[in-house]
Formats: sequence, structure tokens, C-alpha cells
Amino acid sequence: MERPAATNIPVPTAPTYAPGSLSAVGGRFISRGRLGARALYWIGWIAFSRRSVVTAGVEGEVAAIGLGGLRLVASASVLVGLIATFQVSYQLAPYGAETLTTRVLAWFAARELGPIVVAILVVARSAASIAGELASMSATGEIDALRAMGLDPVKYLVAPKVLAVLIVLPALTVIADAMIPLGGWIGSTVFLGYSTNQFVEQFRESFLPRDLSVGIGKAVLFALVIAIISADEGLNAERKPHAIGAAATRAVVFCLIGVLAMDTMVNAIFYFIPSIL
Repeated sequence: MERPAATNIPVPTAPTYAPGSLSAVGGRFISRGRLGARALYWIGWIAFSRRSVVTAGVEGEVAAIGLGGLRLVASASVLVGLIATFQVSYQLAPYGAETLTTRVLAWFAARELGPIVVAILVVARSAASIAGELASMSATGEIDALRAMGLDPVKYLVAPKVLAVLIVLPALTVIADAMIPLGGWIGSTVFLGYSTNQFVEQFRESFLPRDLSVGIGKAVLFALVIAIISADEGLNAERKPHAIGAAATRAVVFCLIGVLAMDTMVNAIFYFIPSIL
């Protein structure tokens, strides 16, 4: 008796996209949007829940990202204040308007320099760490183990990191907004020969609370971009040890692009709709 011929039954597979194609870009954008929505949902749960493992994880992340980067942000902000003072004064010198350097520095530091400097430093220091940690957990099967136990990885791994970055980035931005003028004061008084009274008076006249609110608002948006992109790159890394470094590199690159794109969009809104503030 002859054995019946084997039949080939097609096995459904997940759709694949060519790297760099519009489908791939759109798919990652949707994936990150869903991840962000889930993380924000669990952040709301964390805010109204009692102390738990998740809230303890937030405290650890805040200490690692915030306290660990405090000295870096402070020192870098002073240097940026010095650089901005020299550059602005040099550009205003041909018009005899060097005394306006402090006025320019005051609002530009609060609206632009502070949030951007802090975002870049946090990306350089923490984005790769977040992506690398999640990619490592994915490669070793820890994330699969959480799912097998019925636990949501977004709740226990992603949401604490997103909330920590949302807390740390605006706080560090306020510190940068204080340290950049300190660098400007050092540059103005020590190197350019201006008096301290003149610097303080001009800074007080030109600094407005709404400038600080714009900078903090940008910091919140930058925090969402950095945390979500880093977490998405880590969770979607290949389950191989060598993919950890690649995920960390992609996280840094895409976070920098995302921060600059978000900053451009916000500035364009303020430019074309000046009455918004």
C-alpha cells in the first residue's frame, strides 16, 4: 500500500517590511505610539496606587537618571553659558550692543538652551542604558518570563522609566536654567568687564516666567520622546547578545533626531502662532 503524498500547508508568518521603507517607518511610529499610550495608562495607575514594587522602581530610576546626571548637567550648563555669552557678545559688538548680551541670554537659555542641553545629556547618558537594559532582558528571556506569569512588561519595566524621565528632565532643566546664567555672569564680569549690578538688572528685566514655562513644557515633551523611543528600541531588539549594543546605538540616534524634530515643531508653532503665549 502506497503512503499518501505529503501536502505542504502554508504557515502564516508576520508581515515583514524592507528596512527604511515607508511601511517600516509607519509601523515603528504606530508601535511607539501604542507603547507610549500603554505607558501613560500605567503611569496614571502608579500615581493613584499605594507604595508597591513599581513605585519603588520609579524611585530607583529617578536616582539613577537624575542624581547621577546632576553634576554633568550643572558643569555643562555653566560651559554653555560661557560659550553663549562669548558668541552673542561677539555678534553684537559691530553694532555697539554688547550690553544686550544678558537680555538675549536670559530668554534664550530658558526657552532653548536649557531644555536642549539637558535633553542631549540625558540621551547620551541614559537612553542607551534604558535600551540596553531592556534589550538584555529580552535576549535572556526575562521579558518572556514576565508575560508567561501574566505580568505586563510595560507596567513593571517601561512605565517606571517613562515616569522617572518625566520627573527628572524638567527638574534638570530648571537647574540648567540657573547654571547657564551663572556661566553668563562669569563670562560677562570676568572676561568682558561688565559689572555684576548691570548683569543682574538686565537679567531681571528680560527674564519672564512664561519663558521658563515654555522651557519646562519642552522638557516634558523631550522626556516622552526619549523614554518611549529608548524603551521601544530595547523591547524590539533581536534576541541575541550582539543586538544589545545595536539597540543602544539606535536609541541614542533616534532620540536625538526625535528631540530635534520635537523642538523644531514647537518653535514653528510659536513662530506661526505668536499669540499662543
